[in-house]
Amino acid sequence: MSKCVLIGVDSATFDIIEPMAARGELPNFRRIMENGAWGRLNSTVPPVTPPAWTSMVTGMNPGKHGIFDFYATPSHGYDRQVVGSGAVRAATLWGLLSERGRTAGAINVPMTHPPREVNGFIIPGMQYALDSREGFAYPQGLIEEIETAIGATYEVMHGDERAHFFDVWEDYARRWREITEVRTEAILYLMDRHPVDFFMPVYYSIDAIQHLFWRHYDPDHPHHDPKLARKYGDVIPDFYRLCDANIGRIMERCDDETTVLIASDHGAGPQHKAFYLNRWLMDRGLLVVKEKYRWLLRLPSHILFKVLRRMGSPAINWTVPIKAWPLLRRRVDPREGLRLAEIIDWGRTRAFAANYTEQGIYINLRGREPRGIVEPGAEYERLRAEIADMVREIRDPDTGEALVEQVVPREEVYHGPYAGEAADLFLVMKGGTYLIQGGLLGKLVMETTRISGTHRSEGIFLAHGPGIAAGRKVENPDITDIAATVLYAMEEPIPEDMDGRVIEAAYDPAALAARPPATAGASAVEAGGGDGTYDEEDAAKIEDALRKLGYMG
Repeated sequence: MSKCVLIGVDSATFDIIEPMAARGELPNFRRIMENGAWGRLNSTVPPVTPPAWTSMVTGMNPGKHGIFDFYATPSHGYDRQVVGSGAVRAATLWGLLSERGRTAGAINVPMTHPPREVNGFIIPGMQYALDSREGFAYPQGLIEEIETAIGATYEVMHGDERAHFFDVWEDYARRWREITEVRTEAILYLMDRHPVDFFMPVYYSIDAIQHLFWRHYDPDHPHHDPKLARKYGDVIPDFYRLCDANIGRIMERCDDETTVLIASDHGAGPQHKAFYLNRWLMDRGLLVVKEKYRWLLRLPSHILFKVLRRMGSPAINWTVPIKAWPLLRRRVDPREGLRLAEIIDWGRTRAFAANYTEQGIYINLRGREPRGIVEPGAEYERLRAEIADMVREIRDPDTGEALVEQVVPREEVYHGPYAGEAADLFLVMKGGTYLIQGGLLGKLVMETTRISGTHRSEGIFLAHGPGIAAGRKVENPDITDIAATVLYAMEEPIPEDMDGRVIEAAYDPAALAARPPATAGASAVEAGGGDGTYDEEDAAKIEDALRKLGYMG
């Protein structure tokens, strides 16, 4: 019976892999590229973790699976809540295969907590801040079994807010090496002791490392320091070497009848500046702040904000941890901690920025948002067109260059029953080096020193195994194509409602002719209970974890 292993490498990019492989530094990547198929994989719009991984494992665009971000859309409330697997509204590969009597397992795939019952196992990814082992993995007790067998504590993620401001980078890289090494031991244990027909392990370390270390790796980055680069410039390549070695160890466990696919949810590149979109909207009267909170925008006093936070002010969302505050107070603008859901006057606001990770604009639409004021139809379309025209004229005040390369209406990238919940406009910023932020700081455009690397739309795809063409470069595979390609490799029919298709260019024509892709009826919807949000306590833990990774403003 045909099997498939899909190895996820979050944020991996051929911009780094190709030259390293050509120099012989990544022997396993090079071997697959020479003896298998590979190509740059188109990610979601925007290229961000939750919708991208979910699109990969469902074969559907976010308009069908309902995941657009780490958080629920504003239609569920302006104070957006963290979501988990219960918010995924389409069948995943492991759910679909379980229904067909096949076995499946996944480890560290985002948007899989809480785990659902499958014919195999699920060890979730991303929601690593939850400190209880109870109910963390399926079946219950699996994570404890692994830790006993490998003699180490399994840690899903590591974040350290201090690392975004000053040099604790050596410890940060060390912790991620340890996490990666333990994860590999867990993966190999699962392959030996709990073999399944479909297995999907994901490595997250390259993403976390690239966010922080890109300026040390990239001599053209505006914050590149040659002195620091001598110490940290090889950290990113080192993690690619580590990834390559781990892929080799996994492939040693695979027999000749197993197809091995490698994919990333998106690529990576430098981040130079931030654009404060909500401030821009406020300056144009499209977003209005409540009168009683306007003074907060003019008083960037750290002490005042700390006092307000301790008094339980609903306008303050977070503050720097007490132990780190003396070191960071000069580098953190406390206005980044304003709770926008509280201070915005929604009854007078017509448009607002999407979350940092969404890179877009929502129209405050009547009937969709809780206090929407823009009428659907002609008024909505007129306002959206006006905003699209205005953002095209945004310039960097330092260079005079246009910041927005492309304005993408939602319907150009999403379709399906949940597409209407997504941001109304997505903005593709200049070269990917500018990113939208949602804060209300004084300057519209600011240099970013906290995060020096960010996401790009081109991820990676590699394939090796039965029927795969040797040395074949594939053009324009899409992230939704991965699920269909997995099913084809496993000789399973592909649901007709999947957006993705088999990446036929990766296969030898004779193999395809002998076994053309087969289709089945529509896949069963794997709807979770409720809206997939967490309770207040767990949500606070996850938000803190995301903040430590740099995913909060």
